[in-house]
Amino acid sequence: MGISEVSRIAIGTHLGKMNEEDSLLYQASIEFALLNGINFVDTALNYRGMLSERDVGSVFAKLIQKEKQINRKDVFLSTKAGIIPGDIDAQLRPDHYLQKVLLKKEILQLSDLQIIEHHKHVMEPSFYEFAILQSLKHMHIDYIDVHYIHNPEVSLMVLGEEVFYQKLKNLFSFYEQQVEKGLIRYYGLAVWSAFTESPGTSGYISLEKVINVAQSVAGNSHHLRFIQAPFNQSNQRAANDENQQISGKWRTLFQAAEELRVHVTTSAPLDCGRLANHQYKNVDELMSMVLNTPGILSTMIGMRKVDTVKKNLRCLNKVGS
Repeated sequence: MGISEVSRIAIGTHLGKMNEEDSLLYQASIEFALLNGINFVDTALNYRGMLSERDVGSVFAKLIQKEKQINRKDVFLSTKAGIIPGDIDAQLRPDHYLQKVLLKKEILQLSDLQIIEHHKHVMEPSFYEFAILQSLKHMHIDYIDVHYIHNPEVSLMVLGEEVFYQKLKNLFSFYEQQVEKGLIRYYGLAVWSAFTESPGTSGYISLEKVINVAQSVAGNSHHLRFIQAPFNQSNQRAANDENQQISGKWRTLFQAAEELRVHVTTSAPLDCGRLANHQYKNVDELMSMVLNTPGILSTMIGMRKVDTVKKNLRCLNKVGS
């Protein structure tokens, strides 16, 4: 699938309980979405103790492999790694998964961890190689369209810029190898606030600097083509704040991404449900604001129920796909 063909809304799989009830709900909503006009699925290795990827895999196994209702090439899939995951099926919380799997199998060493409070992040290619193989297994697929480094600002704040960007270069080299192997098509960074912080703030990431690192690895043919950041009614910094410097000129994140030929996907259009539950009541208006904002390829929204998928499809049809 070409990037221009992805749906303006992607089905997100972040929120929800780590139980069979929510898994069955997710499977039903993902299936309905894929059969009714949404062709973009976003997930992560650590979401819901690996259940989210496995739920996506259950739907893929049914629709792609068993019933052949859709083709793999007609679905655009993104997933993420970098955060130490748990594995609910193995009854392993993240700390136990770290000890019993990642350290025991020598995928990581304790010195590879960057820790801020309860956040544990890694930048080692050995972990990302393991993560990609796990994601492929979970979802019954042989390639991933976009693989994101998940919340890299955690490592940046611990390591400092010099060490962080060197590790980023090593990781980009690894990603380019994965592209050559056919295991991923593109890679990118999925952040929470790193791209919209004020320059000089701890955890701020310059998109231009990131692209320069990718170019130092693979020239202009690099495959770092995606970023993901929150954007919603109460957080419009990506469209309004000129905090990214490109060739000496200040740009918004969306403007910078366009100039650097990077596609932007956005997360948290309802601020993880807080906007819909509190000061804003009209979800259609909240979604329409995001969908009508220039510079966004697709917005990721959690859809655990078929009714939610239907509502978002109606909203998508109103603004035009």
